[in-house]
Amino acid sequence: MKVFDVRISQEALNDMGALRLFLNNMMSEEGAVRYANAMRSEINSLSVYANFTARTSSKTLRQIHHDARRMVSHNRRWIYIYHIEEDVVIVDRIIPAKMNKG
Repeated sequence: MKVFDVRISQEALNDMGALRLFLNNMMSEEGAVRYANAMRSEINSLSVYANFTARTSSKTLRQIHHDARRMVSHNRRWIYIYHIEEDVVIVDRIIPAKMNKG
């Protein structure tokens, strides 16, 4: 099984920062930290599972990257949009699932 190096783009880091601010307003700090840690674990799982998904046909996601792939979060509220370059998975964006209309 191929193992990839996972990198997060600046845009995805910005998405995570905005989400963290939102979570801090919606739940306890401990809850927000747990939620953020779960998201990091999911992103890190791409090191093993990145090749399990085909390139998306979603026009919305292909605007982010022409070879975009997607992974839905554990609670189905977020989509991690990523692409693969040789041995590296690059997470391009993290968007609300409701934004992916096809």
